[in-house]
Amino acid sequence: MFVERVDSDGDGDAHFVLASREGVTAPGITVVDVRRDLRPEPLPGPGARLSAAGPVFTGSYGQRQIEATEVFVQRR
Repeated sequence: MFVERVDSDGDGDAHFVLASREGVTAPGITVVDVRRDLRPEPLPGPGARLSAAGPVFTGSYGQRQIEATEVFVQRR
């Protein structure tokens, strides 16, 4: 899992890149956009597992990504 720890556009959301069998964004990869009010605090780190549910939308770079309406984090 890759975690964007710095919110580059300042809107408070978080972005995660997950290894995923479903491969929503690309084969084996799913990008998840988590809005500010659902953002896990603290952000997950190494060994954590994250799952998310929500509709699939097109991101700012044309990629398919999950716009999370639910987020679950399992920490080690």
